[in-house]
Amino acid sequence: MNAKYLGANIKKYRTAQGMTQDYAAEKCSLSPNYFRQIELGNKIPRLETFLKIAEVLDVPTDFLLCNNLSREHQIRTDELYKRIENLPDKKKRFILNAMENLIEEIKDV
Repeated sequence: MNAKYLGANIKKYRTAQGMTQDYAAEKCSLSPNYFRQIELGNKIPRLETFLKIAEVLDVPTDFLLCNNLSREHQIRTDELYKRIENLPDKKKRFILNAMENLIEEIKDV
C-alpha cells in the first residue's frame, strides 16, 4: 500500500468535508499529530483506524484506497509480464490465448 496516496486521499476528502485536521483527528479519536502523519504518508493506520477515518469522512473505503489498488495491480501485471516473457514461444501463445478467453468470459459479468 502506498501511504502517500492514502494520505493524499484522506486529505482530499477531509478538506472536501470542510474539516480541519484537528477536528477530523478528534472525531477519529486520534492525536492531531498522528492524523497529520497519516495525511503526510508517513504512517499507515491500523485497519480499525482506517475504517474510522472513512466513517468520519463519510466516504467509501475504496475511494480512500484509489490509486493504491491500481498501483498494486500495475506491479502485479508487470511481474506477470516478466514471467511470461521468459517462457518459450509456444507457452507464451498458450497463456495469451487463455487470457484472451478469460477476458471474453468475464467482460459481461
